[in-house]
Amino acid sequence: MSSQIDALVAALEERVGDGLRGVFYGDFREREYSVAYADDGALEGYSVEEVGKVIEDVSFEKLHSDRRSDLHEPLGRYTATVEVFDDGINLVVVGYDDAPTIFVGIEGDVANVTPALEAMREVLD
Repeated sequence: MSSQIDALVAALEERVGDGLRGVFYGDFREREYSVAYADDGALEGYSVEEVGKVIEDVSFEKLHSDRRSDLHEPLGRYTATVEVFDDGINLVVVGYDDAPTIFVGIEGDVANVTPALEAMREVLD
């Protein structure tokens, strides 16, 4: 899986450029995750406690993914969440089976969302 994560980071760097803030992956429910990429400001402004709360929030995506897939069955399998804030965007790719959940942070320019999602689909599908 790490080679696939490396390929994802490379694709995100190519498509999102300096807008890429961080790529984290793993089993967030168990608080077992790795940092594949993080720029100098990726965690700026977050306390250790706040990082723990973000990890917990990411773990909820996995818990809700089956329900969302069932609710929207005609659309296919639920694969990702996009969270847009004033100064940043988070993409959460929900892991299935043995695949990890992947959390990608990018700068707040919404023009980066489509290239980031395209990179993730290209590498992960």
